[in-house]
Amino acid sequence: MKIQFEIKERLPEIIAEIMHSDKWQTQILEKMHGLERVTIKDPNFESEACIEIWQHEIHIRTAWSNYTYRIFMRGNAVWCEYIGAYRGLLEQKLLPSLTPKMNILDSEVVESSLTGNKRQTLRTYSSENLKLKNFRRDNFREEYNVASLQDHPTVVYDEYIKEGMPMPSPYDGDRKE
Repeated sequence: MKIQFEIKERLPEIIAEIMHSDKWQTQILEKMHGLERVTIKDPNFESEACIEIWQHEIHIRTAWSNYTYRIFMRGNAVWCEYIGAYRGLLEQKLLPSLTPKMNILDSEVVESSLTGNKRQTLRTYSSENLKLKNFRRDNFREEYNVASLQDHPTVVYDEYIKEGMPMPSPYDGDRKE
């Protein structure tokens, strides 16, 4: 799936978080004119992400799943382009703050294995994805069931399609109160 959405954060804020976060260790691999390559590593797990920081663009590639995030300027706005599995959208622990400016369900899925190049909102895409998942569960014997609980993100978008329903924070489960 490939999706683009405008985010609230600014490039300098994102770069500062990448370089100085308490959530991970940052290692500078290479500095060249106009490009800085870094890795961010989780101090508690064998997990890392590779990041290229350009003057007007940031590329993030997750290590385990190879999902990519491209954060870039479009006019005066900052946008994020995600390429990866539906279940992985904004789910990585090694990811700087990327807050969609509007409801993520209204963002446009540009292309996917489910719909090809037919553009549609994430709301429509998630609805179609849920239909496909339910079809698999209803029509295949259990040993051939390809949809599992791990097949969906922690923040399950297709369960929040009702208008006005607030999206839960992906960090609610991590908070200790």
